[in-house]
Amino acid sequence: MKHAFLLGALLALGLGLASTATAQEGLGAGSRPKSPQLCMTEAEFEAEAVVRSGIVLRAYARDCARRGIDGSILPQWSAFDAANAEQLRNAVELRSQAYARNYPNDAYAGQRVIDEILTSRGIVHPSAQECLAVANVVGGLTSWDDFLLHARRTELGQVKTQFRRCPRKGGGVGTGR
Repeated sequence: MKHAFLLGALLALGLGLASTATAQEGLGAGSRPKSPQLCMTEAEFEAEAVVRSGIVLRAYARDCARRGIDGSILPQWSAFDAANAEQLRNAVELRSQAYARNYPNDAYAGQRVIDEILTSRGIVHPSAQECLAVANVVGGLTSWDDFLLHARRTELGQVKTQFRRCPRKGGGVGTGR
């Protein structure tokens, strides 16, 4: 009886906290609230999606090779990366500027975001099917436009759930605007 009361009290407390959390502005199902100060421009959204896509594909390629499932993906990705180094470097730079503006006192904010993404996706033990899917994606990247399309389809929506769009005349935290 004592346990039933305690369980009921914990359940009521949990439901009360959940309703408070969902009442917060910007919190939707399966997401966390967006900070009103953090924002990205359309170009920064796309740069973040490009960087995330590259990191995720490389992580899968490395793990598929490490596990002996498919060692051909990493050299294919490396060749694509080298052929498009300037565009990738530009995306990394634009992304870095956005993080520096949004987190002026935290030089590692962007790295933590990437670490969270890789951890949340569980890219630790990819299955043979996942490796096959990644091999198909990387094998289909014949141009920068192909990669942009992939980044837009797979990452852009997630980026837009994490940051607000910056107002046209100004930026996020630390801009002084």
